[in-house]
Amino acid sequence: MARAKTEISKAEAEVKQTEATAVTPAPKFTVERLRRDCLNLFGVTFSTFDGAVYGLTGKYSIEEMRDRIKTWQGGTAVPAIKVKKEVS
Repeated sequence: MARAKTEISKAEAEVKQTEATAVTPAPKFTVERLRRDCLNLFGVTFSTFDGAVYGLTGKYSIEEMRDRIKTWQGGTAVPAIKVKKEVS
């Protein structure tokens, strides 16, 4: 009887520990802080990071920023003004 209670207590403790770790959100950092380590964290240069986060403010997790950079890198560049070619 005591052994069964001990096993149940251990199982309950494991479940509580698993629930506690699953609920913990990822830490968030400012854009400026992520920029400082962009080469180590995301494998991109300052200029690439700056382009991907242009206009962003607030705090982001490393995964959120990694996804944003990958999405930005996968896009196509569209010029702001179409330039007409002159035929000679």
